[in-house]
Amino acid sequence: MTDSIGEPIPPEGDAGDAGDAGDVAPSVAPAVAPQWLERDAWSALAELDESPTLVPACDWPAGLTCLDRPGLYAWWVDEAGAADLSRGLDLTVAPGRIYAGQAGATKWPSGKAGDNTLGKRIGQMHLGGKVRMSSFRWTLASLLLKQLDVEVQAAMVITPSSEQALTEWMREHLSIAVHPHDDRDTLGGLEHAVLERLDPPLNLGHMPLTPVREQITKLRRRISRED
Repeated sequence: MTDSIGEPIPPEGDAGDAGDAGDVAPSVAPAVAPQWLERDAWSALAELDESPTLVPACDWPAGLTCLDRPGLYAWWVDEAGAADLSRGLDLTVAPGRIYAGQAGATKWPSGKAGDNTLGKRIGQMHLGGKVRMSSFRWTLASLLLKQLDVEVQAAMVITPSSEQALTEWMREHLSIAVHPHDDRDTLGGLEHAVLERLDPPLNLGHMPLTPVREQITKLRRRISRED
């Protein structure tokens, strides 16, 4: 490990995900996001990567008591699931941590306060949502299109049976680690610092271009129906 994480980056919400529902505008918004603390970044890295407490998606929420709070999360895939993703991508995805994001960060520079929580983001948007609600589900459905016989009805809409098949695959092959962080104002910047350090292969927003990300972007067009 190095002695520092790096300069904070102004947060812009969950990497690639839809914004938090029910945003509330503050009476006075600061001009810039407050700076996250380096000790918070080290704590997040420990809980999401170095020594995570992984909850299998099939057991979610597994008695976790922090799900009514904002924070960071990371998705992990098992060996069989990584092989499925690799086949769909035609590139290697290693077992382990594949995606990370935040729930409930204040949006800058507007200063709009989010009210999302870890429980809502993970349970309702990722595990229980639809591809149009979750960048992560969109990516997974794109990579597993043939293997799960995903049927695209319209731009960003797949059939209910396809959504169910995707959820069942997630519950079989994925696990989740969470890190609550109650300061919504610094959460977005903290997310960017953590993503920069972890470099999860399936994250797209604000991440450097790689062959995997380039291929994901192309494959996602099969569901977004962009030219």
